[in-house]
Amino acid sequence: MKRSSLFSIIFFALFYIVLNFSSQAQTVYVTEGGKKYHMKNCSVVSTGKKGIELSDAKKKGYSACAVCKPDGKKTTAEEPKKKK
Repeated sequence: MKRSSLFSIIFFALFYIVLNFSSQAQTVYVTEGGKKYHMKNCSVVSTGKKGIELSDAKKKGYSACAVCKPDGKKTTAEEPKKKK
């Protein structure tokens, strides 16, 4: 009985790890004539955008938008402002 419980725990732990790693692909948005990739709600680009994976955008030579910062690196400007 202990052996099957241990097997179940290991199985679910591995399943959880694989699920988390596979869901880490980030979708970014590019335009046909642009050289930058953006977040979905970026104010710089509103029409004509198509979603691709971040890794594909980098492979194709796109660079990150300076406004929406799609690489996920938060700056102090993106953090919520605290009330005084």
